[in-house]
Amino acid sequence: MTLQTKNLGYWYTNNPDDYLFKDVNLTFEKGKVYAILGQSGSGKTTFLSLLAGLDSPKAGEIYLDDKDINKSGLSNYRKNSVSTIFQAYNLMTYMTARQNVETALEISGQKADKNQIEDLFDLVGIHRDPIDQPVLQLSGGQQQRVAIVRALATGHDLIIADEPTGNLDEETTQDIVKIFKDIAHEQNKTVIIVTHESLVAQETDVVYELKQKKFTQQ
Repeated sequence: MTLQTKNLGYWYTNNPDDYLFKDVNLTFEKGKVYAILGQSGSGKTTFLSLLAGLDSPKAGEIYLDDKDINKSGLSNYRKNSVSTIFQAYNLMTYMTARQNVETALEISGQKADKNQIEDLFDLVGIHRDPIDQPVLQLSGGQQQRVAIVRALATGHDLIIADEPTGNLDEETTQDIVKIFKDIAHEQNKTVIIVTHESLVAQETDVVYELKQKKFTQQ
């Protein structure tokens, strides 16, 4: 699986000269962790929303395995190809950790497998007792792990995370980054992390920095 942007551009006003970024040509491949590094307001979260199929570019295209995701349908792309992890976790707070994962599978039209779900929780370091607790009773780091399990359970090859360590302490941040690296390297998935933290970016395989409306590879 290869994700590519071709001459991608985005702006909020009716003036294309007032752009966040333009002519962006980047490639994301399986088996690697990528960082999109940039300060607040640089446009990196907007770029993520385009990669995740949550918005459409003003210019250019995004291709998944040489197919334009806009022409294929963004809802189809989101359902079948990409899992997104948000800084605020976006978990259903009235549900348990297990129920959050089961619900995501039901929405995507997949059958929940108890053993598979428990194996995924083991993978991210959450063992039996917390799985059946309401997510609001879990720590921030545990809630982020639940969000990661939810993303993994659908089996998508592309995982995009928006500031996944922004609310976490340094030790938990290191743990979460290691999980993402294991996912990419051992499960051969594409992981893209949007972050403003240089220390997080340094742990990834490839760093694209968005600065002064331009992407450069670090």
